[in-house]
Amino acid sequence: MTFEYVPTPRTIFEAVKKLGPGHSLTLENGRISVNQYWDTRLARSEERGIASTFEQAARLRETLTEVVRKELISDVPVGVLLSGGIDSSAVAALMARLYPGVVQSFSVAFDDRSFDESTHARLVARHVGTDHHEITLTPKMMLDLIPHCADFLDEPLGDSSIIPTYLLSKFTRQHVKVALGGDGGDELFAGYSTLQAHRLSDWYHRLAPGIIGRRLVPWLVNRLPVSFNNISFDFKLRRFVAGQGSLPVIRHHIWMGSFTTDQRCQLLGPLARGLEGAADELAVYHAKGSGAQECLNQILYCDMKLYLEGDILPKVDRASMANALEVRVPLLNQTLMEHVEAIPVDLKLHRLTTKYILRKAVEDLLPASILQRGKKGFNMPVAKWLTGPLRPLAEDMLSEDRLRREGLFEPRYVRSLMDDHLAGRCDNRKLLWTLLVFELWHDKWAH
Repeated sequence: MTFEYVPTPRTIFEAVKKLGPGHSLTLENGRISVNQYWDTRLARSEERGIASTFEQAARLRETLTEVVRKELISDVPVGVLLSGGIDSSAVAALMARLYPGVVQSFSVAFDDRSFDESTHARLVARHVGTDHHEITLTPKMMLDLIPHCADFLDEPLGDSSIIPTYLLSKFTRQHVKVALGGDGGDELFAGYSTLQAHRLSDWYHRLAPGIIGRRLVPWLVNRLPVSFNNISFDFKLRRFVAGQGSLPVIRHHIWMGSFTTDQRCQLLGPLARGLEGAADELAVYHAKGSGAQECLNQILYCDMKLYLEGDILPKVDRASMANALEVRVPLLNQTLMEHVEAIPVDLKLHRLTTKYILRKAVEDLLPASILQRGKKGFNMPVAKWLTGPLRPLAEDMLSEDRLRREGLFEPRYVRSLMDDHLAGRCDNRKLLWTLLVFELWHDKWAH
């Protein structure tokens, strides 16, 4: 996989480094020292416990209530960003019980139904009793912002959800200065569908052993009709088979990221060659450094160190602060993190049920349909737009002449990605968006 962000401690600038999470920097007598003062210890979840599921859920509920109460301390009104997923819904439900007054909630709607979650957000808002505000993001609103996204990015960030996050933050700031969000729940409670896919991988290798799984099934899957809908069935199948044969932690990042190792070898130009394996090496490094024996814990630790720290949190921070909105993340409160890290790992991903213990902890607060929902994600229809209104910008920023002058990416390979996408042979949305955002950033800041 190629990261859609620049992982710590690296930055896009050669002579600049980022301070890692849970680290402090001391400058004394002209010397700099960096020390780690805190880290999550997921190995605690592998210790044998005696508490029942009911007791675990009750304790989690108490801790969730405590941290939401802490995050509500403010001298200005506090709202909540409500997607309709279980994380933000749990925060909104607890907030509605604790807040002195009516809670204002904020969400977005999309014209494209495969991306829209507004009905779920409205359902939660009615159920918990918030004063709900909703903005419909039209294609024009989002497309107009895309060429300017580098204006509020100090580094390239290839997560397309930064566009709707920016517009939601702008809308929310018209009403409140501080809002709570549900970020961190997927990493804490094992919420990504890719984690379910790891469990299914064992069955895949039993049912499709040897050359059948390595060659025949991928050949068949890659000939399925391509859909540009959000997280379509064929998209998930293609990702699933692409990760088979790799170490679990690398397989996970193939599923979550953009370019595979083979694709990087084709992508990187003269000035970037030699870096093809850097992303895989970093993922393995964090997995080994997790101190955990369980594969799931190693993957969760990597997500915290890489995806959460390098993508999710910077995305929300850049998008919100560009609109003078403070977004707080109660699910990443240290008290809660230290509590959750000790919950048995099988209560996070229970068989194929993600966030099992969180669902149990808040099951009396939310509608059954919300508790039973799977993860959808917060995206926009990039795949469709690349064949329509976004195509001129992409063709310009990824032109062969431009890429040849820069020397970072192979122009013919990038052209093939665009041609395959336009022809409907492949869904290359993540690859092309990652490259487009990099070029937009490079065009603004690297000259």
